[in-house]
Formats: sequence, C-alpha cells, structure tokens
Amino acid sequence: MLTRSPDAAARHDAVRSRVLARLRRLDDAALARLRSLLTDLLARVDALAEVVADLLLPPSATARPPRAPRTVATAREVAVAAGVVLLAGVAALGLTAPPRATAPATAVQAAVEVPDRPGAWTLPAPEPGAARTEARSVPDLGVYTAPAPPPAAPAPPAEAAAPPAPAPPPAPARWLPTGTGMWLHDWGKSEGGNAAAVVARAQSSGFTHLYVQTGSTRKGWIGEEVLGQLLPATAGTGLKVIAWDFPKLIDPEADAQRMADAALWSRPGVPRVAAVAPDVETAAEGTRLSAEAVTRYYTRLRELLPPEIAVLATVPWPSEKRTGFYPYAETAPHSDAFIPMAYWYNRSPAVVTETSMTWLAQFGLPVMPVGQGYDGRIDAPYLPEDPDLAASVQQFVDAARAHGARSISLWSWQTTGAPPWDVLTRASGLPWP
Repeated sequence: MLTRSPDAAARHDAVRSRVLARLRRLDDAALARLRSLLTDLLARVDALAEVVADLLLPPSATARPPRAPRTVATAREVAVAAGVVLLAGVAALGLTAPPRATAPATAVQAAVEVPDRPGAWTLPAPEPGAARTEARSVPDLGVYTAPAPPPAAPAPPAEAAAPPAPAPPPAPARWLPTGTGMWLHDWGKSEGGNAAAVVARAQSSGFTHLYVQTGSTRKGWIGEEVLGQLLPATAGTGLKVIAWDFPKLIDPEADAQRMADAALWSRPGVPRVAAVAPDVETAAEGTRLSAEAVTRYYTRLRELLPPEIAVLATVPWPSEKRTGFYPYAETAPHSDAFIPMAYWYNRSPAVVTETSMTWLAQFGLPVMPVGQGYDGRIDAPYLPEDPDLAASVQQFVDAARAHGARSISLWSWQTTGAPPWDVLTRASGLPWP
C-alpha cells in the first residue's frame, strides 16, 4: 500500500526509527500530549490525508515512473497506516520505557514544537544513489477544534399580524311605542286636516304616538301632504309618528318602496317618522296574500329602510281560521313587533285580545294590539249594535295589560266616539312596561 518505488521499504524503516527515537526522548507529560495530538490527527484524516502521504513518502530525486492518480480512499489509508505506526510506538514506549524525571515545561515544548529547523522535519543525509530527502513543511497540529457552525440564517422578519377585523357596529336601537296611540286614515277628516289641532288633542289625551296613513296600492303615495304638515307640528312635543301603508302585494317590491319612502322622508329641522307599520290584510280585503309575496315584501322593505327604523307588522288577529293560512311565521323574522287587529265585532273583546296576545307570543316579538274604537256595524251592517262600546273598549284595555302589552291603540281617529276615546285617555295615565 505504501510502495511508490523500490526503496520505499527502506525509507519507511528509517522514518519509523527516527519517530521511535524522538518518542523515547519524551517524558510522560509529552507522551500524554502526543496521544492527544495523534487522536486529533486521526479525527482530521480526510483533511490531512494528502499531507501525511507526502511526508511519509517524499518524491524520489531520481527519475521514476509517472505517479498514478491517487483517490481519496488511498490517501485515507495512508494516513491511517501512519497513525497506527505512531500509536504502536507510543504504546511500546509506555510499556517498556523506565520512569523518567519530568522535564520542565519548556523542554517538553521544545521536544514537540521545535524540530531541527523551525517549521520543517529533516531526515539524515541519504547515501549516494539513494533517494533524496527533501524538507517538507509540517502543518501546525495543535489541538483540534471543531469548526464553528455556520451562522444561522437570520430568521425571516415576522409578518406583521393583520389587524383584527373591526367589530361590526352594534345594531342601532329601534324605537318601539309604549303607552297609548290612535290611528288616522283620512287626513282631511282628522281635525279637518289641521296638524296643530291633531297634535294638541293627542297630547291632551296622553297619547305617545300616532299611526298616519302615507299610502296604499290603490291610493299610491299620499304621505307628502300628511308628513309635511304633521311632522313639523310634533317638533318638541315628544309625540311620535308611525307611518302605515296598505299593500295589496300585486307588486310586493313596489309596495315596499312606497312604505320605505315614508321612513326616508325628511326636511331640515323636522322630526322624522319613528317607525313603519305595514297593514297586510287577507284576500277578503283584496290582498294577494301568500307566504312568498309576504316574504318578498318584508325582505325588500327591510333592505330599503334605515337600520334604526322598526317594522311593526300589522296583521289580522289569529282566529281559529286565520292560523291555518295567514303567513305569521313568514312575517315574524322581518319584524320588530306584532300589532294584531283585535277587532271583536260580535265576540268577547277580552277573548279576542287574550288570544292575540298569547298565540303571537310564540314568535318572541312584542305584541301591541289595536282595538275596535267603533261600532262593528260600520263594517258589517248585519251585526247587532254594541250596547256599551266604552265597556267593550275597557275589556280590551284590561286584557292587553293583563298579558303584558307595552302599548295599545284604537282604530280610528275619525270613527271613535267620545266614550271609547275617554277610556283610552284614562288608560294613558296608567303605568306601561
């Protein structure tokens, strides 16, 4: 493995002898250090293989055949072989050499670190004809220190955390009526269309709100005149105006737009409509009633209304017949309260009102009934006369309050006589939720 020329063995023996001779001159401390150096040398086999091979096998001074290419594996074998030879010598010296006095540290350092010529190893002069020995530089074989790991790549800058999405603004509080109110459907017959007179009478009766018609499918938009007079008259009074409309649902979206127009009506310095009350009747009143039409109407209405405007769904009271076909369930999701038209005609006012309050409560919305302030014969001439209309209205008031109504009203300003009006006025002075 070490042969390069015919005299390789002789030169190998010479090197070995010189190494052993140097080893014998070392004391125990130097021996321990040499062991450490040799161990480190073996740890750096791959890096020093070529150097070790050249030290042990210098090129011949005479002509010789061309050198064959050496592989990394061959160089590694050369280095290992050299290390084995040196270790064997160390072991033999440690086993056979007698104890020696410890040399001063400077002597140890001189034996190890200072050869015949600083920075070089030399061999005895060869005999004539022998291969010439050349001085070879010896690398500094100090204590091996593992190379420092490459610096870690800088961590990529942390992406700035996306700011949290802003919380949606809270839904604006929608005003709902409390106390008592009255419905107006013919402005010209309401105190002769005198807004100041309407407001004055409403205040003297203790009313907190008025329902005012602003349109219908048949009449179209009629709110300009009414709102233009009534809303300015309410400024500073605390009296609220609720716009109502009578849609036939022939074109639900057009009906919704007309109702929304009332809520969007405004003038500088003038109060606006506080809520809307769509009056969705049955087919008996000419309405093309269906769950689909009702859903379309209320969906579009909610889209058009300002978010602070409440929808007070005005519906027929839930009689045993109507609960089977009127779309109460489709109305509720789009509404803020139910206003059942609890018109009793020839029934008990208390029963009609109680049924309205309890049955509609299942939808979780406030129920604020509107009662019958007129004799039923106006709508159905075949009905018998109500002998005590004021007493009937009182039953309505008592039943509504007993079942938690926060507000009640009467239909209507034009048709309610003095006795029923007085009942409602007295109810205005009572505490309401």
